[in-house]
Amino acid sequence: MAVSKPMMGFLMCTTAALLWATSGVCGKIVMTGTMSPSRLVFYRSTLGALLLLVGLSLRRPAILKINIRDVPYFMIMGVVGLALTQFTYYAAIQRLNVGLAILLQYLAPLWILLFERLHFKLKIPRSKLVALLMALTGCSLVTSQTLTLTHLGAAGIILGLLAGICFAAYSLMTQHATRSYKELTILFYSLLFSSFFWAIAGPDSWRPLREVEPHKVWILLYIVIFGTLVPYLFFIGAFKHLRASQVGIISTLEPVIATIVAWIFLGEGLKGLQLVGSALVVGAIILLQASPEIFSSQSIVSSAALKVSSPDLPRHDT
Repeated sequence: MAVSKPMMGFLMCTTAALLWATSGVCGKIVMTGTMSPSRLVFYRSTLGALLLLVGLSLRRPAILKINIRDVPYFMIMGVVGLALTQFTYYAAIQRLNVGLAILLQYLAPLWILLFERLHFKLKIPRSKLVALLMALTGCSLVTSQTLTLTHLGAAGIILGLLAGICFAAYSLMTQHATRSYKELTILFYSLLFSSFFWAIAGPDSWRPLREVEPHKVWILLYIVIFGTLVPYLFFIGAFKHLRASQVGIISTLEPVIATIVAWIFLGEGLKGLQLVGSALVVGAIILLQASPEIFSSQSIVSSAALKVSSPDLPRHDT
């Protein structure tokens, strides 16, 4: 049975959210003790890039080729998109409660919509605005159990907002890059430049891996493969079927899934507000799927505006 492009994008984005949600608990475990956020991001990026380099060199070396003029573009994607998104998010969690940090990061769809409206001059469908409001409200309710205002700090708030802005930037840049490069190419160079950045900027990046407890090494490998490589491939692939703002709204499923996972495996109870929030996020996704104005003429106009307003990357289909 053929699957429509919007449905394929939805399935890919949902799978990414599921894997990110389940690996989030693993990241919290690994960061207990001496593991810093920058060091965790360095390991994720470096080990992920090495695995892709070995696999692609052996099977599909042509995918590693990019135009030299596109190196700065991928460098920005790697530093702003991956390195700073992950670091600011982990650092915000250390300074704020988890619920508020998640809520601030998932303001990303709002920044994407504002960028599309101001830069591309796109008309935003009312159904998309309603879906965004539903998703953000649902996200706040889902995180209500840990959403408190007792430990607010300016640094934590700024880091949380930056996490959302960086995530929005990566989404928009990825959407443009998929017009010219394969998902594996985009992910490899994003991870590579993220690794280079933290190799230089991370104060403890080069501390030997043997210092990490043996059981945490296995958890770290899980994070690299199923919390980084696999979900990011699905996430990047979704941009071939959906707009960046649609992907951003669907990604708000991550805190919903994380709450359900915690309920099933950690015995954390689900409160009434969290159930209502989950229903709102799911309702927002259904609204996106059911709105023809989003997936027909608006999509065509959006693609045309992106093509005119953004510099073209050379096409590489090998």
